[in-house]
Amino acid sequence: MGGFYVSEKFNLQDRFLNSLRVSKTEVKVYLVNGFQTKGIIRSFDSYTILLENGNQQNLIYKHAISTIMPAS
Repeated sequence: MGGFYVSEKFNLQDRFLNSLRVSKTEVKVYLVNGFQTKGIIRSFDSYTILLENGNQQNLIYKHAISTIMPAS
């Protein structure tokens, strides 16, 4: 069968977020309630993302996020 095996070493979400964090790419974050915000990912863990915009930092719970994409 041509299935796709996901191991614990391969976590697409973590790799995507870490790539954006390391490159300091500005991102748009869309929340499930329709709100959107922009910023640079400073840190993340299993449950949250720390987003910085200027001198303001927001801790956003991942379960509240619908989409993350580069702002450009």
